[in-house]
Amino acid sequence: MNSVKKITNYVFDRYKVTDKVAFFINEEYIFDHYSCVMERLDSNIFDIILADKFKQKKYGNLINKLTLNSWNVMFLSDVLYLRKYKVLLTHLYLGGNTASSGTIFLRVKSIIFRLMKTAGVNWLKEPPKQYFQNILGVSNIRFMYGADAGGVKFGKYNYLFDEFFCHGPRDSEIIRKAFNCPVYEMGYPRYDSYFDNLNNKELKYSLLKKYSCNHNKPTILWICTVSEYFSTIERYEGLMYSFTEKYNVILRPHPMEIDPQYDRYKKNVQDIVNSGRFIISSDPYQEMSDLYLIADFVFCDYGGTIFSALYVNKKIILMDHDLVSMDRGVYESTSMEVREYLPTISEIKGCDIDRKILDSRFWDNGSENKKKARRKYFGSHEGDSASKTAVRIMDILSYE
Repeated sequence: MNSVKKITNYVFDRYKVTDKVAFFINEEYIFDHYSCVMERLDSNIFDIILADKFKQKKYGNLINKLTLNSWNVMFLSDVLYLRKYKVLLTHLYLGGNTASSGTIFLRVKSIIFRLMKTAGVNWLKEPPKQYFQNILGVSNIRFMYGADAGGVKFGKYNYLFDEFFCHGPRDSEIIRKAFNCPVYEMGYPRYDSYFDNLNNKELKYSLLKKYSCNHNKPTILWICTVSEYFSTIERYEGLMYSFTEKYNVILRPHPMEIDPQYDRYKKNVQDIVNSGRFIISSDPYQEMSDLYLIADFVFCDYGGTIFSALYVNKKIILMDHDLVSMDRGVYESTSMEVREYLPTISEIKGCDIDRKILDSRFWDNGSENKKKARRKYFGSHEGDSASKTAVRIMDILSYE
């Protein structure tokens, strides 16, 4: 019965618009970005829509986490062509192949068009491409999930969005210039808990214990991005291992680099992660705020982790890679320009890193540049971002 209804809705554009918000999740790690905002909304006014891949048993942890909160959870194929949400939040565009059951209906008109054209019927107009987010949402909001703006993150598909939720002045500026559309500066909602717990010594102690850290050693949090062209885990494994005698070194690999289901999976990286040489944090549901709370220093390479570490005012050392220019998504983003403000490994002699990061004068000398960077990318945002973002969502929902 539902299949018949879906076909009817598709052909005649009949959709029931529900006066609710929908959060779409197609990767596990996106949940951490949304969850703090969801917690500040009335659970009756939003649904969580999952990509159909989450029906697999291996994603049971996410399903359990969502149902424990008594949130209303559905799969994309269960709502596509049956309802339309007044507000839809996604971190990327949905394309036309996210739900296997949806692709059949999306292709119907195109198939008929091609068959008729082959038969010599040329008066038919080619049907316009439809995107799932236009079918699912009236107001489409892109919820940015990292302040590393630019590059392929801002492809033409961004014209599909009605508004962007940005992190601060710099990514707002780039988006306005590229797409001439409304932006809302939300700060970094997922890190509200960091500021809330900044002076919570009991929590910090329990987190150090959780990761089997030596309480008498300073802690380095080593966070790596993912690229099909390079891996900084492979590049810097030896250097980072040399620190383990004096420091707790927590390695946080990107989930896509150690999970064989992704095309950016690297077996060599997984072998390093499994080697026992480092303390590992690979749980995609681990709140990054907790890791930042126990980190004295953050070593990171490219992508959003630079900016999240900057947002929570960590002492940062950036890691370079010779092949970065091959990855447009990184090389054309703000991951490169931020290097004007923060120290990089290539600027510090390898043997001096250990000495310098413990020298307060090293950090004092770079403090003004770091303050400039934080103002550029985040303005005055610091905590309380989730509540403000929830208010903005309710404002959009209340529009006629």
